[in-house]
Amino acid sequence: MNTTQLECFTTLAGTLNYVRTAEELNMTQPGVSRQIQSLEQELGARLFHRTTRSVSLTQIGAEFLPEAQQMLNTYYHSIEWISSFHESAHQALKIGYNDPHSLLPIRKALAGILADAPNLSPELTLDQTDANLQRLISGELDLVFGIRDARFKNEKILFTPFREEHFVCVLRKDHPLANACRRKRRRAVSSEDLFPYRQVIDIPPYLLKNAFSRGNKIIPVNDTLQNLIVTNSEEAYALVIAGVGYCLLPEYLTVPDKELKFLEWKESPHTPLGIYADAQACRDKNSLIRQFIDYAADLYREKEK
Repeated sequence: MNTTQLECFTTLAGTLNYVRTAEELNMTQPGVSRQIQSLEQELGARLFHRTTRSVSLTQIGAEFLPEAQQMLNTYYHSIEWISSFHESAHQALKIGYNDPHSLLPIRKALAGILADAPNLSPELTLDQTDANLQRLISGELDLVFGIRDARFKNEKILFTPFREEHFVCVLRKDHPLANACRRKRRRAVSSEDLFPYRQVIDIPPYLLKNAFSRGNKIIPVNDTLQNLIVTNSEEAYALVIAGVGYCLLPEYLTVPDKELKFLEWKESPHTPLGIYADAQACRDKNSLIRQFIDYAADLYREKEK
């Protein structure tokens, strides 16, 4: 069953005249007859009584008519809204991120550009940075938000830094180290201070080898303790609040909690936080990708003031 068959049927049901139906549909009379016959064969029922002098609907034809009209109405309505959808400059923005807590800055940047791009349809992908960067190269993503991966090299992909990120020590307020800092009115801890205590290590699996290779540790680890490894900050917070130990997290992933204490880590390495995107799109000031990056950069500049 197709729309041409339905158009011929509903029009003939209104005119009860093959000549007028052909004129209204800009078809030949034999063409209309073929469409009616093919529809009747498909349905296995006669829709019209035909004589040399008159045409009339059969009982089945009369009962089928409202359904045929509804099918045509649904079809044309779909054509109309799909056409409007394309005409409204619908835009998708596919964003990759590697930790649930990094959604906060992404959310704020999206809220800013939605005022100028009301038809924007964000698509979010949570995965490790290396996997998201491969999606970016293949065109499955438009942006990847996070800390720069020093191992990643691709001349077609540009990294736009927002600020130098550092690590913060997160621990329960009743943790022995938190109590010691409170007594001494200290707001920062050293690697030496951390060494005696069990650690919850938040590290992406693909960075494990680099993080703990000999002489190249990103974070201090006392291997004599039963430290735990997790893959995102939500897991880290859950274990720290449960009392497993402390955790070192990038500052942008810290979330205030009444049970927790946040202390600066004196020896923290610094690494750029920003967005990876297609280099050509980054250079186009009118692109949605460029607008998102600029808005996110403005947010971080405001935060630093």
